Amino acid sequence: MAKLKQKWADLPIRQSLLRITLVGTLLATALIIGFLVAWNALLNLWATQVLTHDNWDLFGFSAQTIGVVVLFGGAMIGSFLLLAFVMWKAADIFYNVKLAQPLDQLNKGVEQIRHQNLDFALHNDHHDELGELTRSFESMRQALQDALQQSWQLLEEQKEVNAAFAHDLRTPLTVLQGDAEMLMLNPDPANIQDLAQDIQHQFQRVTDFIGLMSQITSLQAAPDESQTCTSEQLTKLLREEVAHMPVAVTLSDQRGESTPFKLATSAMLEVLDNQLSNARRFAKSTVTLTVVLTPHDLQMTVLNDGPQLTKIELENVRTPFFSQQKAGQHLGVGMYICKVLCQTHGGDFTVHNVPEGVATRARFQIT
Repeated sequence: MAKLKQKWADLPIRQSLLRITLVGTLLATALIIGFLVAWNALLNLWATQVLTHDNWDLFGFSAQTIGVVVLFGGAMIGSFLLLAFVMWKAADIFYNVKLAQPLDQLNKGVEQIRHQNLDFALHNDHHDELGELTRSFESMRQALQDALQQSWQLLEEQKEVNAAFAHDLRTPLTVLQGDAEMLMLNPDPANIQDLAQDIQHQFQRVTDFIGLMSQITSLQAAPDESQTCTSEQLTKLLREEVAHMPVAVTLSDQRGESTPFKLATSAMLEVLDNQLSNARRFAKSTVTLTVVLTPHDLQMTVLNDGPQLTKIELENVRTPFFSQQKAGQHLGVGMYICKVLCQTHGGDFTVHNVPEGVATRARFQIT
């Protein structure tokens, strides 16, 4: 019975409705025929027992006339009631098997979303139209939840960027304020040249900070601009990027075909430039680049044989403006830019220690 119910639940709605209507019609027909036979037999018995022995009338109608009316009227009313009962039960079974569960889940899902709650899940194992609709609704909920989580993460990262920017900008502004006060309190011509150079240097630092903030903001809002590329073109771009660097390069194409693909080449090259710049800064002697092209993504791993990162550095190396004595002021910015670009183009960016030193891995989605 359970297998039959599941098989029926997997049928398309139109087909299952036709089947339940056909079964209900056949069952109602059989019941009506049985009722008519029984009703006719009952009236025949009544007629032979009453009508043949009593010659009576009712409101001017003879017993024979009344018998005919009762025969046909009872047959019609009884048949209609049987048909209505069977169709009502068929509709009830159809609703409970085909409609009740998915409609209940969809209503609950809509109610949860109305209350701004996306932490729920919809499950429907049926393979009919409503089952597909429920799974589509679940996919939409998951996509909406991921988008909101990404937006929330982006806002949190923007707060971190703004806080770090304000902190780092305070230093040149303080120096500028001190230089201005010195010019006002002691306008010695011998010091004006030095103070002017210092003011110019601090202004340049402020300009660099503002440019860097603009770059980060533009990266976060950058669209996914992919270009058609082949493995030969990709190899040429990578070799041109590292042509003047002491970098050992390994390229591997695991697709097993030479068809073109779409890749955000400009973003990929910018990430690679940040990876190589960071690796050269801390490498003792060796920097290696390993590029793997798969049917779904491009993976670029840059390894340097420099000192391994501490636990705190690994946790914060992709944080904007992260700095420690070893990492320096701009390490976190470069790694943060790599993370944003990779995530914008369907990939990710990771930094981890390896036995030889430190490795950064950038992954871009290809289509």
